[in-house]
Amino acid sequence: MTVNWGMGFFLGLKFVFILIVLAMEFYFLVFDRYTEGEIDRTEFAVLCAVTAICIIIPAVQLKNFSVGFWLIFPVPLCYAIFRFLEYHHAESVHEKFIEKKIKNLEDKIARNPRSPNSYHMLGDIYFKKGDYGRALINYREAYGIRETTELQQKIKITAKEDRIQKGEVWVCRECGTDNSGESERCTNCGSARRPVASIKEDILKNKAEIKKWVILGFGIPLVIISVVVLMKSFLPSGFYDFLAIAAGLLVIYLMLRKFFTW
Repeated sequence: MTVNWGMGFFLGLKFVFILIVLAMEFYFLVFDRYTEGEIDRTEFAVLCAVTAICIIIPAVQLKNFSVGFWLIFPVPLCYAIFRFLEYHHAESVHEKFIEKKIKNLEDKIARNPRSPNSYHMLGDIYFKKGDYGRALINYREAYGIRETTELQQKIKITAKEDRIQKGEVWVCRECGTDNSGESERCTNCGSARRPVASIKEDILKNKAEIKKWVILGFGIPLVIISVVVLMKSFLPSGFYDFLAIAAGLLVIYLMLRKFFTW
């Protein structure tokens, strides 16, 4: 939604703000990423074109004395889309590579069932995939052919991960103690097994402190904003815009002062 800031100083201020944001976006998301080799020439050209359009549009809109803040979003949105497509493609290529590697190792095992290295490598692949059951089978096959300390340790770790995955045991995030899958609390420190239950306990325990934070951190800024909104009906347009900006900066300062240590 386009906000009409009126003529003169505030419209110019808004235009300059948009240009500054676009300049920062171009430097950090386009120029810097291109020089670092994180985006190719096609992506660089597209992002440059989007940036240019986002600069031209507000210049044209100035004739109608209205500029939209939405112009600061297309560049990061396009960059995010490029990164998503790149990640999705990389994941697909990696998955095909892993499947091919598994098939090659299975073929080697079929030709030579007494090869411990093939079982060992296959176990490593399944472990990285999170398939601890198959990883454990292959580690044990390799250990049965050639006993090594490394395989013994991997079998121990994988067996524990497999039991955790099946829900037979769970590890306390507070003290690291192994607990039975049937227990809901750690036998050592008493921490709750499920994160939601633990969060609920923390909220109830610190109820007074949370209430204080809500009142001071959000209540006071909300009151300031409400007062500024109510003053809109009897203040001049230019002075009200200036007051709204000042109030916004004050609210940001109070929020940062409350939630961060300077």
